[in-house]
Amino acid sequence: MFVTPRAVRIALVGSGLLLSSVALSACGDDDSGSAKSETGASATAASSKENASAKELTFELTDTGCDPVDATVAAGPVKFVVKNPGTTKTDELELRNADGIIMGERENIAPGLGADFTLTLEPGKYELLCTFQNAERDGGTITVTGDAPATGGGSTATLDKAVSDYRAYVGTETDQLVTDVTAFVAALKAGDTAKAKQLFGPTRVHYETIEPIAESFGDLDPRIDARANDVADRSSWTGFHRIEQILFVKNTTKGTAKYADQLLEDVKQLQAQIPDLKLQAAQVANGAIGLLDEVSASKITGEEDRYSHTDLSDFQANFDGAVKAFTVLEPALEERGEGPLVNEIKTQIADVQKGLDRYRRDTPLGFALYSELTPADRRRFSQQITSLAEPMSLVAGKVLS
Repeated sequence: MFVTPRAVRIALVGSGLLLSSVALSACGDDDSGSAKSETGASATAASSKENASAKELTFELTDTGCDPVDATVAAGPVKFVVKNPGTTKTDELELRNADGIIMGERENIAPGLGADFTLTLEPGKYELLCTFQNAERDGGTITVTGDAPATGGGSTATLDKAVSDYRAYVGTETDQLVTDVTAFVAALKAGDTAKAKQLFGPTRVHYETIEPIAESFGDLDPRIDARANDVADRSSWTGFHRIEQILFVKNTTKGTAKYADQLLEDVKQLQAQIPDLKLQAAQVANGAIGLLDEVSASKITGEEDRYSHTDLSDFQANFDGAVKAFTVLEPALEERGEGPLVNEIKTQIADVQKGLDRYRRDTPLGFALYSELTPADRRRFSQQITSLAEPMSLVAGKVLS
């Protein structure tokens, strides 16, 4: 069994975003307990840096989940503030709607740190879950009262177009993902190890651009993209990284057929759910932060593609997805007088891309392998992502409908 040290996290002051510091980890398994807190809470209106009308709900992570586990808040913009006073058994908070779709979440909240996300909530019941590495736990309930929220400042039409454009992007990326996975599966079933290895990194690109969307659908993301240390029962481990281990460690396609079939079935299921996906502009913005957190939590560290070392291709894909989310929201930000914020984000985007371009290679993957990165390179990338994530974390609060 491999042992994994927990990566140290960097807190962005004022943004609530958590980013991993640079540390290369091996894979491992972690266990966590499960219980339900009996504490309830009711939110009061609170000033928010992102939006003055947003109410705040504050939760502390505990060994058994959240405190409080139940809460009540008026319909409209709500800021979820998550703090971790010191537990190592819970590091994630997520909010699900009545259909089980994850509307907002923050992961990798290390002891002593915090995070937040902002959404506009309609009246009704929502499920709150505080977990650790996909562990199953009993959830609490967020009760949203009152009437449907009125629209905020700016044009609703502009926000509607942003969401429509982003949904179209997700659809295109998902369609291409299914096409690429089909070719990848064909290579695996043909026993062509060399071709399957060559296709592995490029096939993942179209998943990594839209990963927060896949994560919305409960256990679909773990089935497609879980790493070895993300599953308590190794026998249930499936998806890209299960195949990656066989391909790059055992240097064979033997034993991959059942995982290949499951992967293709899962990405087709993802594709089928996209047309009915309901999104709001703040969710698009929150997804951009989730993608940047993916870069810092596992791509920069080399933890994600630990067998193939194709992390930089994933890095670019996560970054592209975050940039797309920002780009579709840019007109709404400009309309709401956020030109300086837009310019700051664009400057930081250019810096990150310039850094990535140094590692482009004329290969099927398009990038150097992770082993070419030096500690100084990893520190530089971490700093660049931190500099981008800080202003990007303000966007959700600026585009509340």
